[in-house]
Amino acid sequence: MTNRAPFTFAMKGIILALALAFVGSQKVDIDPGFSSRKSHWYSYEGWVLNGLQEKGLAKAGVRLSSKLEISGLSESTYLLKIRSPQFEEYNGIWPRDPFTRSSKITQIVSSCFSRPFKFEYDSGRIGNIYGPEDCPNMCINIVRGILNMIQITIKKSQNVYELQEAGIGGVCHTRYIIQEDRKNGRVSVTKTVDQNNCQEKVTKSVGMAYIYPCPVDMMKARLIKGTAAFSYKLKQSESGTLITEVVSQQVYQISPFSEPTGVAVMEARQQLTLLEVRSERGSTPDISMQSYGGLRYDFSSALPQMPLQLIKMKNPEQRVVETLQHIVQNNQQDFHDDVPYRFLELVQLCRIASTDTLESIWKQFSDKPRYRRWLLSAVSATGTAEALKFIKTRIRNDDLNYIQTLLSVSFALHLMKADENTIPIAADLITSSRIQKSPMLQQVACLGYSSVVNKYCSQASSCPKEVLQPIHDLADEAISKGREDKMKLALKCIGNMGEPASIKRIQKFLPISASSASDIPIHIQIDAIMALRKIAWKDPKTVQGHLIQILADQSLPPEVRVMACAIIFETRPALPLITTIANVAMKESNLQVASFVYSHMKALSKSRLPYLYNISSACNIALKLLAPKLDRLSYRYSKVVRIGGYFDNYKVGAAGDVFVMNSAGTMFPSAIISKLTAYSAGSVADLVEAGVRVEGLTDVITKRNIPFAEYPAYKKIKEIGKALLGWKELPTETPLISAYLKLFGQELAYVNINKEVLHQVLKAVLEPADRNTAIKKIASQIRSGIAGQWTQPVWFGELRYIVPTCTGLPLEYGSYTAALARAAASVDGKITPPLTGDFRPSQLLESTVQIRADVSPSLYVHTVATMGVNTEYFQHAVEIQGKVLARVPIKFDAKIDVKQENIKIETNPCREETEIVAGRHKAFAVSRNIGELGVEKRTSILPEDASSDIVEEPFKPAERASREGFTMQEADSMPRKHAYSSQEDLRHGIGRKTHKQDICVKLYRLGCQLCFSRRSRDASFLKNTYLHRLIGEHEAKIVLLPVRTDADIDKIQLEIQAGSRAASKIIHEVNSDSEEEDESSPYEDLKAKLKKILGIEKVFKVANKTRHQKKQPSKKGNTMLTELETDPKAKKPSSSSSASSTVSSSSSSAASPDRKKAVDEDENDEVKQARNKDASSKSSSSKSSSSKSSSRSSKSSSRSSSSSSSSSSRKSSSSSSSSRKSSSSSSSSSKSSSSSSSSSKSSSSSRSSSSKSSSSSSRSSSSKSSSSSSKSSSRRSSSSSSSSSSSSRRSSSSSRSSGSSSSKSSHHSHGHHSRYLNGSSSSSSKSSSHHSHRHHSEHLEDGRSSRYSKIWEDEEIYLYRFKSAHRQEFPKTKLTAERLSSTYASTRSTHASSRTASWPKFLGDVKTPVLAVFLHGIRNDEKIGGLQLVVYADIDSVRPRLQVFVSNLTDSTKWKLCADASVLNAHKAVAYLKWGRNCQDYKISTELVTGRFAAHPAAQVKVEWPKVPSSVRSIAEWFYKFVPGAAFMLGFSEKADKNPSRQARVIVALTSPRTCDVVVKLPDMILYEKAMRLPLSLPVGPRIPASELQPPIWDVFAEAPSAVLENLKARCSVSHNKITTFNEVRFNYTMPANCYHILAQDCSADLKFLVMMRNVEEAVDLKAINIKLGSHEIDMHPVRGQVKLLVDGVESPTRNVSYASAGAPLWIYSENQWLVLVAPAYGIDKLYFDGYTFRIQVALWMAGKTCGICGKYDAECEEEYRMPNGYLAKDAVSFGHSWILEEKPCTGVCKLRRSFVKLEKTVQLAGVESKCYSTEPVLRCLKGCSATKTTPVTVGFHCLPADSATSLTDKQAKFDQKSEDIQDTIDAHIACSCENEDCSV
Repeated sequence: MTNRAPFTFAMKGIILALALAFVGSQKVDIDPGFSSRKSHWYSYEGWVLNGLQEKGLAKAGVRLSSKLEISGLSESTYLLKIRSPQFEEYNGIWPRDPFTRSSKITQIVSSCFSRPFKFEYDSGRIGNIYGPEDCPNMCINIVRGILNMIQITIKKSQNVYELQEAGIGGVCHTRYIIQEDRKNGRVSVTKTVDQNNCQEKVTKSVGMAYIYPCPVDMMKARLIKGTAAFSYKLKQSESGTLITEVVSQQVYQISPFSEPTGVAVMEARQQLTLLEVRSERGSTPDISMQSYGGLRYDFSSALPQMPLQLIKMKNPEQRVVETLQHIVQNNQQDFHDDVPYRFLELVQLCRIASTDTLESIWKQFSDKPRYRRWLLSAVSATGTAEALKFIKTRIRNDDLNYIQTLLSVSFALHLMKADENTIPIAADLITSSRIQKSPMLQQVACLGYSSVVNKYCSQASSCPKEVLQPIHDLADEAISKGREDKMKLALKCIGNMGEPASIKRIQKFLPISASSASDIPIHIQIDAIMALRKIAWKDPKTVQGHLIQILADQSLPPEVRVMACAIIFETRPALPLITTIANVAMKESNLQVASFVYSHMKALSKSRLPYLYNISSACNIALKLLAPKLDRLSYRYSKVVRIGGYFDNYKVGAAGDVFVMNSAGTMFPSAIISKLTAYSAGSVADLVEAGVRVEGLTDVITKRNIPFAEYPAYKKIKEIGKALLGWKELPTETPLISAYLKLFGQELAYVNINKEVLHQVLKAVLEPADRNTAIKKIASQIRSGIAGQWTQPVWFGELRYIVPTCTGLPLEYGSYTAALARAAASVDGKITPPLTGDFRPSQLLESTVQIRADVSPSLYVHTVATMGVNTEYFQHAVEIQGKVLARVPIKFDAKIDVKQENIKIETNPCREETEIVAGRHKAFAVSRNIGELGVEKRTSILPEDASSDIVEEPFKPAERASREGFTMQEADSMPRKHAYSSQEDLRHGIGRKTHKQDICVKLYRLGCQLCFSRRSRDASFLKNTYLHRLIGEHEAKIVLLPVRTDADIDKIQLEIQAGSRAASKIIHEVNSDSEEEDESSPYEDLKAKLKKILGIEKVFKVANKTRHQKKQPSKKGNTMLTELETDPKAKKPSSSSSASSTVSSSSSSAASPDRKKAVDEDENDEVKQARNKDASSKSSSSKSSSSKSSSRSSKSSSRSSSSSSSSSSRKSSSSSSSSRKSSSSSSSSSKSSSSSSSSSKSSSSSRSSSSKSSSSSSRSSSSKSSSSSSKSSSRRSSSSSSSSSSSSRRSSSSSRSSGSSSSKSSHHSHGHHSRYLNGSSSSSSKSSSHHSHRHHSEHLEDGRSSRYSKIWEDEEIYLYRFKSAHRQEFPKTKLTAERLSSTYASTRSTHASSRTASWPKFLGDVKTPVLAVFLHGIRNDEKIGGLQLVVYADIDSVRPRLQVFVSNLTDSTKWKLCADASVLNAHKAVAYLKWGRNCQDYKISTELVTGRFAAHPAAQVKVEWPKVPSSVRSIAEWFYKFVPGAAFMLGFSEKADKNPSRQARVIVALTSPRTCDVVVKLPDMILYEKAMRLPLSLPVGPRIPASELQPPIWDVFAEAPSAVLENLKARCSVSHNKITTFNEVRFNYTMPANCYHILAQDCSADLKFLVMMRNVEEAVDLKAINIKLGSHEIDMHPVRGQVKLLVDGVESPTRNVSYASAGAPLWIYSENQWLVLVAPAYGIDKLYFDGYTFRIQVALWMAGKTCGICGKYDAECEEEYRMPNGYLAKDAVSFGHSWILEEKPCTGVCKLRRSFVKLEKTVQLAGVESKCYSTEPVLRCLKGCSATKTTPVTVGFHCLPADSATSLTDKQAKFDQKSEDIQDTIDAHIACSCENEDCSV
C-alpha cells in the first residue's frame, strides 16, 4: 500500500494538469448575440459613392445615418427600430465638396422606418426578417444591408478558415481571420467576401439573353469585379459576446475596355458603433408584420425605372398624353433636342400603364396618325404583358395597317420580357386569324415567339413542354401536309428556340434518321441542320453525334454534308472529334466536302480568340493528317474565309467568317453565309449573320421557252438512256433564291423567292408591255408629285446589370440607346410634252423633265451609359451621354433635257449655318429625387479647374510670372484667328487640357464653306486610358456655313452637257462670263477658241518654256536634253518613245533636283545587273565623251518625235546642231562621230548595208546606238524629267560597259543591250549580231528556257528586272527604207505637223469634247465664278485616250487640274494627274505595262509622284506605316532596299494559271511573295503582237473578263486513245471498233443534246460521231480523207449551214480541216471534228448537267469514272465500257453487249467455298460470236455458297443491287468475230 500510494497520487496530478491544459486550449465561446432582456443602441452610417477612383473628379452618391435600437423579444428573436434617419446626397468634386441633406428623401425614408422590424438571430446568423405589410421594397433592402453587418460565422476550432456564406449579395466565398485578446476579453474578426466567386449570386440583367459566357478564361476577363471587407470588434462578458463595432467596405469596379487602370468605381461603406446598453426589454409591436425572407437581396417584380429620369407612377394616363403631345408638337419640322429622352420617358410610362389605360389613350389618338405612330412604337418597346395584350387587341380589331402590324409584332416580341405571364399571350398572338392569313406576318410572329421562348428557357432549369408545343405542332403539320414553306418556318423557329427537346422534330427532316427525309428538298435538309446550332450550346454531344453521321455519309448531297461540317465546328468539338473529321476528309472522294473541311480547319487553326483556343490547337494537330493539295483547289470548291483579331490587353476581339459553298451544278457559289462574332471580357455574342442561297437560277435566266421535250431528239435520247443500265435523268432543280438575317443569333426574318416570283420579275424586266407599264407608273408618280413626312423610332436598345451593395441599395450598370429617323419630302414633277395615252418609252427621249424637290432625311441616335444607385425614390449615378444627329437637307430644281443631252440643277446657296453631322459626348455626375421632380443636379465629372499632371505644367520664370498679367492683356488685344481657318490648337489652361481643331474648305464663288470642327476636353492627363478619354466633353461636327463675298449669290447652278453640244456650250458659257473675250479674238475656229478658253495652250507652253530656260553646262561638254521636240533628220522613233514623250509633254514641268535624283536612282536600279555582270573594262575619257555625244545626239533625235508644231522646228534645229557640233569635236578620237553623223545625214548607206542582215537585225550599228539611246531617253521621258548631267552619267556608264576599244557606237549599243544578254562584242558587226540574238532570245522565253529555270531557283525573285513587251515589240528604229526616205524628203515643219496630228498633246486639236460640266454661282440671273470640267475622249482610235480638265471660270486664278489616260497598245497604258497653277505644281503619274519577269508573263504598274502637296504626303506617310504589318499579315517577305524615293512598282508574274509571284518595290523596302494562289485559273496563251490587233485596242482590256469566263468553260477532247474530260481528267482508253460510245449528253430533264462516237477503222484510228439535238440528227464521218456531213440522213455541204428549230438555231461550218457545230441554245458552244480528233465546249450553265465519257462537268475529279447507274467504276476501261450503246443482234455493227459474269475460279470466303457473280456487267460478244480481242478489267463480285441454286439465268438475282464481297480482274471482250450470230436474242 505504501509503495503504490505515491504513484497513484502522481498519476492523479498528471491527469489534472492535462485536463487543465486541454481546457485552456479550448476557444472561449465567442458567438455574438444580444441579451433578450436588454436593448442595445447603435449609431449607423452607410454611404455609397460612384465615380472614377482619382481624386479631384466629380462623384455622385448618398449617405444614410441613424440610430438603431435592437431589443430582445425572445431567446432568438429581436426587434429593430431605426430612429431619426437622415438622408444626405452627394454631387460634387470628391473629396472637396460636402454631403448635403435632402429633406424630401429624409421624409420618405422616415415614414417607412417609423415602424419597427423584427428579425431572427442565433449564433451570429440572421434568420427571417419581418416588417410591416406595406413597407416599400427599398426600405426592406436597407434593413437587410444593416443586418448583413452582424451576420458572422464563428468556427470554434479554427482562427483562419474559408466557407461559402450567405449574405445580402448571395452565397459567396468568404474568408475569416480571428484574433483574440483574452487579457482584455476582446476579439477582432476580419471577414472578406469575394463577390466574383459566388454559388448563388444575386443579380438582375436585362437585354443580355443572347450573350454567352466563354468557357475559357472567363473569370479573369470579367468587366465587373467586386469585393467586400468587414471588420468586427467583439467584447466578451459573462452574459455573452457583444458586437461593439462593425466597419464594412465594399468596392465594385467596372473596366469597360478591360484596362487595369481604366476603371470606374462604386465604393460603399458602413459603420455600426455601440453607443449604450439599456436594461429595457422590447415589447412585441401591435402591428401586423409579414415575413420578407432572409438576408438575400430581393428585386421587385416590376422592372426598375430607367436611370435617366424619375417619373411619378400616379396617373400614368395623363403623363402619357402630355408626353405624346410634347413629342408630336415639338418635332414637326425637325428633331427637338430632348426627343430621345421624351421617347424613353414614354416607354417608361407605358410600362406602368395597365391595358385599360392604354385602351383609353388609343381612343383619344386613334384617328391622329402621328400620335398613333409614336404610341405604337413606345408600346412595342415596353416588353410587358399589358403591352402585348394591347397590340393583340389592335390586330384582332383590325385597327392597324399591314406595315404597322408588321413593325409592332416584330418589336413587341423581340423586346418582350419573357416570363410565365407573357408566354401564353405571345402563343395566342401567333394563332390570330389576321396573323395566319399573311405569310409574312406569320413568319415574323413565329420567329418572334421562338425568340421569347429562347429567353424564357435560358432562365429556367427546364423548358416546359407547353411552351414549345406551338412550334412543334407547326412542324408536325408541315410534314403531314408536305408544305415546304411551313417546314422552313418551323425549322427556323426551332433553331431560334434552341431547346434539346426539339431534336426529335428535327430528325424527321434529316436523311440519316427518317427514310422519308430523302424526298425532302435539299434546302429544307440544310435548314434542319442549321436548326441544331443553338441546341448545341445545351446538348453538344447529341448534336455532334447526328452531324458526324451526316458528314461521313457519302451518299448524301455534298451541300448537306458541307453545312453539317460548318455547324459541327460551332459545337466546340474536342480533339478526338476533330481528328475524326480529318479522317473522314482523308477518305473523301467529293472535293467540295474535302475542300470545305480543310479550309475550315485551317481558318480555325489561326484563330486567336480565347474561346477557340482548344479548337484552334486541335485543328493544328488534325491538319497534319490532311493532304496540303486541298489548299490548292480553286474557287469552284467550297471554302471558309476567316478574318479576325484579338487584343489581349483589352480582352476584346472579333472574328468574321464567310462560308462559300459550291455545288456541282454551278460555276459560282450557290450559297454564301457571313457571320460576325464579338468577344469581350469572357463573353461571346454572335452580332450579325446573313446568308444567301441560290438554286436553279441559271435555268431561269437562260430559259428561252424552247420546247425541248417536243423535239424528236428528246424521245430518241430517252430511249437510248433506257438501254444504259441504271441510267436516270437528273432531277429538275426548283428555282429558288433565299436569304436570311440574324441578330445576336436570333433569326429576325427571311425571304424565299420561288419560281413563280422569279418569272414575274423577269417578265416585268424583259417583256416590253410590262416594262412600259412600270415606267409609266414611275413617270406618272413623278408628275403627280410626292409629299409627306415620316418620323419613326427605328431602334431601342436596353442593357442593364443590377447587383446589390452592402448598404442594401442597388448598383445598376446600364446602357440605353434610342435611334430615331425622320424623312420629309416634297417632290413635284413636270414632263413636257405630256405623256399620251399610248405611252412608249421612246417618248421620254423626246421629253423635258422638270423636277422640284425638297427632301430632308435625318437620323438622331442617343446613347446613355450609367453607373450608380437607382431606386424608385432617388437616382445617383455617373452618366455618360452621346448624341449623334445627322441631317442632309436637299433642295433643288432640276431640268433634264434628254434630247439635248443636257441636265441643269439649281439649288440655294448657304443662307445660314447648317449642321450636317454633329456628335456630342459628355460625362456627368447626376442626382435626382422624387421630391424634386424636374430638378436634377448635374456636375461635370471633369471640372473646369481640374488639376492636370505636373508634367503638363509649363515652367514659368520669375520675370515671366511678374509680367503675366501684361502678357495676357496683350494676347487679348491681338486680332483673333478666324473661327473656321485650318488650325489645331492645344490649350493648357489653368490646369485643363483642351483640344481644338477646325478645318474648312471654302468656295467663295458659291458662297459656301464646309467645315469640320472638333472640341475635346478629357481626363487623359490623369491616366492615359480609353475610359479617361471618355470622361469629359467632346464635340465634333461637320457644318455648312455661308461665306461673305463681295456680292450675295442667289443660286448655285450645276449644268451637265454631253454629246456634240458640249463644245459650243463651253464657248457660250465663257463668252457670257469672261470680260477678256471680245469680238476681235484671233481664234476664229472652234478648236482654237476652246484651246484658249480652257487654258490648254498655256499649260503646254509653260512646260516647253521651262525647258527652254534650262542652262547648258559648258565645262563638261554636256548637250542640253530637250523633250517634246522633233528632229526631221533623225530616224523615226518607236511608238514607245512617242507615247512616253507625249505623256511627258502634256504634263511635266521643269525637273526638280529631287526628281533628278529619283530618276538617277531608278536608272541605277535598272542597270545594276548590267554593271555587275558585263562591265569588264573602262574606256578612255575621250572615248567616253565621244560616246556621250553620240548618245545625246540620238537621244535628242528620238525625243523630238512628239513635239508640237509650234516649236518643233526651233528646238529640233538647235538640238541637231548641238549634236553635230559635239560629234565633230570628237571625230579625231573616235569613229562614233562619223557613225553619228551618218545617222543624221546619210541614211542610204546604212540602210543598204543593213539590208543584208536578217529582219530582226536590219539596222546599222549607228542606228542601234540611236535606238538604245532613244530607249534610255524614252524611259526618262516617261518619268517626266530630264537632266543633262544625269543623262551624261547614264551614257558614260552605258559606254563603259562595253568590252572592246573599236567603234564606240557599237560599244554603246552592246553596252545597252548587255542587260539582256551575257557576253561582249568587239565590233559593230558583232554588235549587230548580238542585237539580232536579243530579239530572238526573247521570243524563246515563252518556252521557259533552262537558263531562266536555273536562275529562278538560285536567286530571289526581286533580283530580276521586268522586261517590257512594249519595248521588245516596238524597237526605236523600226522603219522601212521607203518610210525613212520619205521622212527625210519631207520638211521639218511638215514632219512635225504629221507627227503632232498622229499623236496630239491636246485631244481638242482633233476631237470635240464629249462632256462639259459647269458649277456656277448666279446673281441677278447672271453667272459668276465657279468651276468647269471638260472631258475629251478618243475611245475608238488606235490609241484610246481620255483627257479631263478642271479649271476655275474666273480670271483671278490659273488653278487647273489636268488628267490624261491613254492605251498606247495592247502592252502599255499610261495616265497622269496634274494640278496647280496651269497644272504645273503637282503631279502623279502611273504606267501599266505587260511583259516578262524572268521566264513568266507579267504585268508592271509603276506610280510616280514627282511633287505632291504636303497634306497628301502626310496622309501617305501615315498610311505607309501600316504597310509592313499588313504585308506580314498577308504572308509577304520584306527586304530593306534603297529604291527611287518618289516611285513605287508592283510586278505580278503569272507562274501558272493558278499562281503568281508578286514583287512590290517601295522607296525603302521590297515586298515579295512567291506562288500566291489565285482564286481562279487565268487564260495563258501565246502573246498576240500589238501590231496585229485592230482598233480599238481598248477592246483587248474590255474583253479580259469574257476571256476569263471563256477559260472557265469546260472542254472535252478525244484524240486517238487519249481522252480529256470536262473536269480535265486525262486517261487512255481504246474504243472497241464500230460500237457507239456516249461521249457527252445533257442529262437534265430537258435532254437537249447527245453526242456519240465510234471507231470506224481501228487500224487508222478513224472515228465517226453522231449528234442528236432538237429536231435534227447529224452524222459526221470520214470518207476518203474528208469528213462528210449528213443532216437527217441527207448529205449536206460542209460550208456555212444553219438550221433553226422553234427558236433554237444551230450552225455548221468548216474551219481549216475541221467541221464546226455551234448550238448555244442547246448548251453546245462549239464542237470540232476532223475524223481523228473530237473537241466539244459546253456553256457555263451546263455545269453539273452533263454525263457520258466526258464526265459530269462538276469539278469532282475524284469521282470522274461515274457510270450510268451512278456508281464509280474501278478503272478507265470499265468506265468506258459502261457508256457503250448496245445494238440489236443482226441489225447493228456493234457485236458487244453487257452481261453479268461468273468468276471462273472458286473462292474461299470466311472459310466457306463460294461461287461469285459480278455486281456490274462486263462486255461480252453476242451469242454465236467469238472474241478476237480482250482487255483486262477490274470488277466487283458478290459471292454465294457453292451449293446455292442461284445462277446467271436467274432474273430474280439482281446482281447489280448486291453487296460487293471481293474484287478481281477478268477479261472483257472488245472485238468479236460473228459467223453464227444468233438473231433471236
